[in-house]
Amino acid sequence: MHLAPNVPSPAAIRIQYKSTDFAQDPKRGLCIVAVRHKATAVLLGQTNQLVVVGLVLSIMAFITQQQVQKVILLYEARYGASTLQNFDGILQRKYFDLNMTWQPRLVLWFLFILPLGLGASYKQFSGGSTKLILQASDMHFGATAAPGYQLIGNGLSLLVTAYLPFWLNPAVRRTYGFNLLIADNATAAILDAPFPSFLTDIQESLKVGQSVLMSAQVNATVTQNLNPSTSERDSPEYWQETQDSYSTPNSSKQILPGHVGMGMWTGQNSRYNWSLTYLSRWDQTEGQTFESQAERFFTTRRTCIGTWNITQANVSLVNASILQTAEQANQKQQSVFQNNTLSIGGIYLQFLDEFNWAHRRRWNQRLPDSSRGDPKFVPSVNTRPALVSAMLWSRLVSLNGPERDSDYGSSLFYPKTPSEITLVKQSRTLTRSALLIVILSVHPVLTMLAVLAKALLYGTPISDDFGLISLLAGIQGNGIEKLRGAALSGKLNRTVRIRFDTRDDVGGEALEYHRLGLEVDSQKKSDSLEAKRKYG
Repeated sequence: MHLAPNVPSPAAIRIQYKSTDFAQDPKRGLCIVAVRHKATAVLLGQTNQLVVVGLVLSIMAFITQQQVQKVILLYEARYGASTLQNFDGILQRKYFDLNMTWQPRLVLWFLFILPLGLGASYKQFSGGSTKLILQASDMHFGATAAPGYQLIGNGLSLLVTAYLPFWLNPAVRRTYGFNLLIADNATAAILDAPFPSFLTDIQESLKVGQSVLMSAQVNATVTQNLNPSTSERDSPEYWQETQDSYSTPNSSKQILPGHVGMGMWTGQNSRYNWSLTYLSRWDQTEGQTFESQAERFFTTRRTCIGTWNITQANVSLVNASILQTAEQANQKQQSVFQNNTLSIGGIYLQFLDEFNWAHRRRWNQRLPDSSRGDPKFVPSVNTRPALVSAMLWSRLVSLNGPERDSDYGSSLFYPKTPSEITLVKQSRTLTRSALLIVILSVHPVLTMLAVLAKALLYGTPISDDFGLISLLAGIQGNGIEKLRGAALSGKLNRTVRIRFDTRDDVGGEALEYHRLGLEVDSQKKSDSLEAKRKYG
């Protein structure tokens, strides 16, 4: 019995990426890494990215407000109106205080609105995607169905699962479901796929919003429609010879009500060669016969390349192409069709009537790509190559697939090395946009500018810890009397201007200090601090 070997767990998958340096500002660097660094972005996912960016933006906003607030105080003392109401409004962030001059109030409003705007702006970059290359250990591919569809019956359910999505919405040059490719109007292929155990392990490792794209060259069951030529179709000898090559051709014919016949010739040479199939549907009332309406199909095993999209809930073929012609196909791979017992006709003949477009016309079931005003009931796409391919593939999987005890194991499942497989993990993340980086850089830039402005205003007699205590400690003389009446309300009836001045004072053991004082209602400019002096 041929069994799939042990499949490497997702823990064996190694992530390849280039390292990214943090920005000089660690908080901004954390934001940029969460967005721009692929491995981190995929690890976090969009939801956690939003949490990280939102948290860091809040911290940066707080730091920016603190630094810019100090700059406003310094500017107010050096160049501004220097009113007590302005200092009080800046310290307490009184956005609606009409006793303040407009300049500091405008800056306060800017500091209030900026975090709100940035907080709303970065969320507009939701819905992006980040891809990360993965490397897997050895794994196996083969003629198998999607996870969960193994070892079901005799292949009937596999045929419907593979074929029905295409029949409901037929088109060419696209993929359907787990492994069906419609290459053109005459060619369909059902690809071998990764073993279900490996796919299930990948699915279990994925988070919401994550997926894995897996690409590899695989074998496939390819069916091509090559109808008899006019001379062949008109030749009784051709049809007699063809009929004689099938052991029981007439047992796969049936006359339906209304004198409509359907038939299938398959299984040549004592029912061991299934690579050549004839399908026919004819109307006896119009003088049609099996031979006049017969379609001919050749089925081979060829090399294809396929890409599967793996999510938590589904595995689907998203891109594929056939790499070989029938003449280029490996002849050793054809034994599964040319020397096998699949018994197609007796089991699948009824599907010729099951998938009949005349039934949908009768009940006014138009094609999905047609309109109510111009309904279409019969597609321009030839749906029979895919049907024949699904018939042969479903019987092959149900009888000889990797899960069965089969003599065709080496032809129907095979190993692939890591160099033959491409794995790309995709995760729903924030869009990796330059504009988003600009948004995340606003606070660090403003903070650096504020620090630079503080350095330029270094001589202004206001420290980083300037506050209410500083104002009370510095008031000189009878300055307190000029503030009488505002103890409870905190409001003055008039604008009070203050001035910072210095005067020498000696304390301790001949240690020279410069004492800072506040003159209330002074119209002079504030003093500047001198270098290499201590103030208190």
